[in-house]
This record gives sequence, C-alpha cells and structure tokens, in this order.
Amino acid sequence: MSSRRLVTAVVVLLGCDRHESAELMCADPSPTFGCSDPRAQPVARPPGAAPSLAAPAVPADRRCGEAGELPTELPPDLAADRTPLGSGVLHPGDQLDIGKTRLRYDASTTHGTHRVSRRGPGLHIEIDRAEVGPDAPWGTLVPLDPDERQPVLVGPYRFDLRTSAGDPPADLTVTVTRDLCPAAAVVEPADAPRSLWLSTEGIRTHTYDVSGQFLQLALHGHGVAPRVSVTDRGYFYWLEPRPGVPHRLRVGARIVTIERVVPGPNTRFDGIWQADGDARLHVRARIEPLPPGPEIAPVAPTDPCTPSAERTTVPPQLQTAPKLLADRPLDRGKNLALGPFTVGYVTVELPPVGNGPGREKAQTVSHVQVLAAKPHEFVLDLRSGSRFVRHGENLLRIDPDDSGDRVRVRQFGAVCPHERTLPAFQAPTYVWLGTFGRTYVSVPGRATIPLSLALRVDIDGPRLDLGSADASFSYPVRPDQIGLAFTLREHLVEIVDVVPAPGTRHDGQRWQTYGAVPVVNVQLAVTPLSAP
Repeated sequence: MSSRRLVTAVVVLLGCDRHESAELMCADPSPTFGCSDPRAQPVARPPGAAPSLAAPAVPADRRCGEAGELPTELPPDLAADRTPLGSGVLHPGDQLDIGKTRLRYDASTTHGTHRVSRRGPGLHIEIDRAEVGPDAPWGTLVPLDPDERQPVLVGPYRFDLRTSAGDPPADLTVTVTRDLCPAAAVVEPADAPRSLWLSTEGIRTHTYDVSGQFLQLALHGHGVAPRVSVTDRGYFYWLEPRPGVPHRLRVGARIVTIERVVPGPNTRFDGIWQADGDARLHVRARIEPLPPGPEIAPVAPTDPCTPSAERTTVPPQLQTAPKLLADRPLDRGKNLALGPFTVGYVTVELPPVGNGPGREKAQTVSHVQVLAAKPHEFVLDLRSGSRFVRHGENLLRIDPDDSGDRVRVRQFGAVCPHERTLPAFQAPTYVWLGTFGRTYVSVPGRATIPLSLALRVDIDGPRLDLGSADASFSYPVRPDQIGLAFTLREHLVEIVDVVPAPGTRHDGQRWQTYGAVPVVNVQLAVTPLSAP
C-alpha cells in the first residue's frame, strides 16, 4: 500500500449548474476537470433550504435579483439554498476533484510576494476557467493554520474549510457548495428607476453604468457584521443593513435607497446580527435618477472666510493674484527659516527590501521637511514634481531643480487662515473653499467623527476631499461637478460653484495656469440630515 494516505471524500453530484443533472455532468465533463473523485460515494441533498418568499410574478429573467424597473418580492433563487457539491477530508499531499473544482493540499508552499513572503501549509484551489468571466480569477492559494474555520469564495463556488491540530494540520475538511446565481451583475443606465436585490446567496455586486458614472452597490457578508457599500467615482459609503430601517443616499445625480432587508438561513437580527457562521441575508435596493432642482440665485458675498446662510457669488478677495512674500533657494542638507516655517532639504538612506528576484536595492532619497507650529510637519517627496504646503495664512511652493542638489522655495500670502472648526449646522449653510481661502473646515455632528471639507492644492489643480464617519468623497475638482451632491452620514454636501481665478482654466483634463499655482474656488452647500 502506498505511503501516501488516501483521500477520504464524500461527494454529492447535483450537476454543473441548476439546469444540469449528474448524469449529464459525468457524460460531458469539463475539459479541465473530470467528474468528482471516483472513490467518492454520493449522499442525499441535506434538508433545510429556506422556504421561498418570492411572489409568483417575479419575472424569469430576475430570478436572481437582477435589476428591473419595478421592485419584486424575494426572488426564488435567492430564497433557495446553495447547491451542495460535496465534502471531503484531505491530508498533506492529497489532491481531490469535486465537480469542476480541484483541491490540492500542499504541506509547505510560498505565501506572499517575492518581496515579502513566508512558507507554510496551503490549499491550492482551482475551478473550471469557463465558470468565470474573462478577467476574473479561477483559483487561489489559501494559507492554513491549525484549528481554524474559514470560508473561501472562488467564482460561483464556496469552500468551507476546517483544519485540525498540527503543523501542518493533520486533517483538512472541505465542503463545496455552488451558488445558483452569479456573484456580480451589470445594470445598464436608464432614465427610469431600477430596483434590484443584493444577496449573500446570489448577486453580491451590482455595477450601474460601467462606462459612465460607475455606481456600484455591494453586499459584504463575511462574519456576523454584514455591510453594504455604495461607491461612485471618488465616493464611498459603508452602512449596516437592518430589517425595517431604510437608508436613502444621494450619490452624485442619483438617489440610492436600501428599501428592504431579509435575513437568510441560520441568520437573525435582534438589535445586532447573529448567525451560525457567516451572516446570510438579502437586501433590496433602488437606484433613481434625480432631475436637477431649481437653481438658487446667488447674493453678494460678505466675509470670504465666513460661511453664509445663502449662496453667494465668489468673494473678489479669493480671485486676486496671490502676493509673493519670499523666493529663496535651498541647498541639500541645509535649513531655511521662512516666516512661520522651517524648511529643510534632507537626504535619507533607505535599506534594501525583500528577498529573492524581487529584492529592492538600498537607495538614497531626498525629501523636503516643512515644520510649522507644532504638531504640524509636512514631508514632501519631490520625485513627482513641484509640491505645495498650505498652512495658516501662507502657501509654499517647492520646486526641485534639474540637478537635484537644490530646491526653490516660494512663499505666498493667503486671504484666510487655512483651517476652521465651525459649530454644528442647524440649517443649510454655504462654505467657500479656495486655494488662498479656507482649505479645511470641520463641522461636528452626532457621530464622534466630524464632517471634514478639504481642498488639497496641487500643481494640476485642487482635489476635493470630503469625509465623515463611514463615508467619503475624494476627487479632483472639475467644472462638470456642479450640482452633484453626496450623503456623508449626517450631512448632504452639494458642489454649488467651481470658479477659477483669472489666469486659470480647465482644458477638459486638468487645470492650467499662467501663474505659480492654479487658483480655484469651490462653494459647497452643507445640509444637516435627520437620523435614519
């Protein structure tokens, strides 16, 4: 008898997908994998699939929660359980085929990259490449630790792993199930609303308008803390779905509503999610285009540094050319006192990183340190070009020369101190951010993390960074963003105006200027929201 221990496997064959029988699967096997291991014995399908909650009127092309104009009840293929394909026990060195999946237990393999890696036991998982899209992975390597349970998803398959004690673990139990539905779907853009279902048992990611706005909704169900993420170009929102608690978000020019949450098999919600293993649930969402609202005529501005209860025209002080206060060279290894700043041009030796073919050699890197009033310190890497520091009522521009032995430091006077903390808003409030105006404003709310409104100055033009608890928006400022609004937990923030100063223009890709820095001013409307 061979010294290699036999694979102990129990496999149930229920077909390649929901329409195929076991006989068809074995009569016409995958070109990559054959039928399940011939040593396996079939078992009956385990009972306990969740009862269907779907209405008979669910269209056939929406059985997995695909998008449509009208909302549906829970589709039947989401209410059903996953298809069990089989289970088996592997020992180090064993290989096992279950359906169109192949499992190989390697007692010692490399985990990580060429730069950072370690050796240890691992499970190589590979599925039939035809089961996934052209750009999706069809395999993975899973590190194995003793006495551990973990789920692994590859394509439409789920592999539930359980290891025994030992190093490497003496036994690896694997249970393989297959989703009835695809894990991802694309929603074509439309003028009408679109209703869809997210599910841990089906479509977990819906992507709306792939070539345009790229609005994406995803359900993350690992563990017992499920979350829904809503992302757009530069926008991210992270929320906990709860039965009976709808969420309504403004995302750019659309409204996203989490309408309904249904716990799945072995999952319940009692103020917190509880589950036997990973939480399993279904979420119905709705995407609606939002027609533009009435335009509010601006009034004359007052103080350029103070918020207003009304939309205003751009304060003229923010449109004037900046005043040059100093223009000084700085040699490598030297320091320069410049107003409230101490600027140093520093050389740092970086040690080698990694091992093997990907090892990076030691290198010398130069960077600029800017010290202002403590605790403010800025470290600037000039390898990508000119850099800016906006602090207090000053703006520094630092440029490297061609030799790399010297930098040029220019100091400009600003109109407003860069930072301000405002009291909590009780009504819609308008705030101007500008290259030489305010660049950072924070507003407290009910959450421990306040709302932050920031304008990052850059050689190619400013970047708007908005953030709050579990929500953020970060994207270069563009004129075509006017009218877009984003829900940031307790506030709705709308981009009302984008006004460049004379000598600055946008060419469709980036900001261009005849001066030392692109000067752009952005007016935001901030509206406090009631608790969901």
